[in-house]
Amino acid sequence: MQLMQRTRRAILDFLKRKPGATLEELAAAGRIASITARSHLAILVEQGLVRATAVRQGRGRPSRRYFLTEAAEAYFPKHYDRLALSLLAGLSHLEGREAVQALVDHVAEEMAESYGPRVAGKPLPERVAAIAEIIEEQGGAADWESTASGYVVHEHNCPYLSVSRCTDHVCEIDRRLVAKLSGSPVEVTQRLRDGANSCDFVIAAPKGGL
Repeated sequence: MQLMQRTRRAILDFLKRKPGATLEELAAAGRIASITARSHLAILVEQGLVRATAVRQGRGRPSRRYFLTEAAEAYFPKHYDRLALSLLAGLSHLEGREAVQALVDHVAEEMAESYGPRVAGKPLPERVAAIAEIIEEQGGAADWESTASGYVVHEHNCPYLSVSRCTDHVCEIDRRLVAKLSGSPVEVTQRLRDGANSCDFVIAAPKGGL
């Protein structure tokens, strides 16, 4: 969660509990003047965290009410990692490790199929560039380079780091995805979860060179 000025944080918290609050309600909740609340709301709207909607009630002027946007959800605690680990553990307990492996295969296949059109028919260097872009879109902060034996994609941020520290399955999904999209064997030579600066996916060059 990013750091945020205390008053604006309080506004987000109040809107989480009471969507559609008015300027006056937000000012009263924060014990600040309406003009101050309006200033903070303008910043939150500009940042894309709050949206304002005019709501007409009767014949009077429309009432301006405020709601959180989807982007604001990033400022509230989430425990997807705990849920994912519980689901994997439960599947392993009920169905065995083979079922978990089948799930990993299925997820990697589904992801590769959805991104497949972006690499179809392209030479390997363009595939590698597209893979780095896809990892970026998933929050991975990636770049790539060519080497004497192939290519390396460096993933500098793992969106699933806490889960990957508890199970190999997340890392294996990423490795399989890179392999399927590149069409070449892939080895992971280092991982963020082990303290490295990046997860490195080494993509073998096809026979005959780069």
